[in-house]
Amino acid sequence: MSHFACKEFSALEKDLKDDLLECYVEAQQEIEEIINSIEGEGFSFDKLDELFRSLHSMKGNCSVCFLDPLVGVLHKLEEIVDGMRGGYIQYHHHLGNLINVVIEKVYSLLQQIYQSHVAESELRDILQQGLDGIYAEEDDAERPKLAAVLLKQCSHQVIEEEEEDGRDASSLIIKVEYTDQQQTDIDLFAGFSHKLNRLLGYSAERSERILKLCQLINAELRAPVDPCQLSAAAYMHNMGMALILNCKDDEVAKQEATMNHPMVGAKLLSKHEGWEDAVDMVKAHKERFDGTGYPEGLVGPLIPQGAFILSMAVMFIDSVWGKSGSEYNKSAMRAVQSVNFESGKGFPQHLIESFNAAIRKVLVAKRK
Repeated sequence: MSHFACKEFSALEKDLKDDLLECYVEAQQEIEEIINSIEGEGFSFDKLDELFRSLHSMKGNCSVCFLDPLVGVLHKLEEIVDGMRGGYIQYHHHLGNLINVVIEKVYSLLQQIYQSHVAESELRDILQQGLDGIYAEEDDAERPKLAAVLLKQCSHQVIEEEEEDGRDASSLIIKVEYTDQQQTDIDLFAGFSHKLNRLLGYSAERSERILKLCQLINAELRAPVDPCQLSAAAYMHNMGMALILNCKDDEVAKQEATMNHPMVGAKLLSKHEGWEDAVDMVKAHKERFDGTGYPEGLVGPLIPQGAFILSMAVMFIDSVWGKSGSEYNKSAMRAVQSVNFESGKGFPQHLIESFNAAIRKVLVAKRK
């Protein structure tokens, strides 16, 4: 695997580099808020101006700090947004999602350079070439399709990085075989999930992290859940939370939407044939082993095993990465402790053991 370096950046004082990373994260948060606002409340040229200015500031900071290979990527992203301002590129949710993902990937490369003085050329080249192609495309109707392709390439790049991370890291990749129809549905569910995560303020990678941990826990079980059904549930479990976007500042309405969201999500999923087990998992993922959950107060074996797996994965991922999802932080052991505290209360004991076995593999891979 080839790498690139930014020697002038590496030679800068640590305080200056720290300031750059802090400013980058602040601009990233601003951009995510603007994209979420466009997706949730509608498009406006004022929002595009804010988006352009935030991107321009981000690019300028990187340029000042000699990060030229990253500046090229950010500049092309800035040109695409400028095209939206000029009216010859139409805003599309695929493009909005891509903006956030590209910024996350550039931040990942920036962290690599900060920590190791080099970063992977392949990811940077994928971003640069993909954005160049989108900007150069003459048929504006084709741009969302190209954005979707680039998003998929970015997702595949993450998987390849994990496969190369340590000799045993391949054990973290659980391959699921779908029928053609299932694959079509799963791609649709993934798109729904990524868009809602953005609207709710979560990282674009939240869904994939939850899905991978679900499948890893499931692989530790002697009698595993159908991995195809589990995948659908992992993507669709939160769909009912879309109701909360209409509640604005009405706290009572928000609480009601939260309590009802498993039922709403299950109903949405049930409109697609062949996902009956996944529907049951979504409906029950907020139930608890001791019967104190919602929406139906189910107890013990009345709750599908897949619902417990999903609930544990969501609890861990959201504890460790939070909403920003920008980095693996030091709360991992506290998150493990919180899940284990629920043994016999929120989750059955044998599933806790499978969860712990899965997390051990994750931590070993991270260490390598």
